[in-house]
Amino acid sequence: MSPRIETRQEISSGGITSRLMRTAVLGVTLLFVLAALLVSSALVVYTAWLHHLSEGAFALLFAVLSAQIALNWMLWRDDKDE
Repeated sequence: MSPRIETRQEISSGGITSRLMRTAVLGVTLLFVLAALLVSSALVVYTAWLHHLSEGAFALLFAVLSAQIALNWMLWRDDKDE
């Protein structure tokens, strides 16, 4: 084998590894984002159900921040794809 072919094989195997790692990181962050959205939505519904207005402001703020995180994740993912 020539050195040029070995270099291409090393690059392609490194590319596959980095692509798998990137996919794993995106998957884990997506799970965290979805968990935050689920918890924040449940917290808003729970405080509304119990009519706890003092905790409702916190729940609503948490839900808005979770939605912002989800949007930022989607924008970051799209930016990385380009």
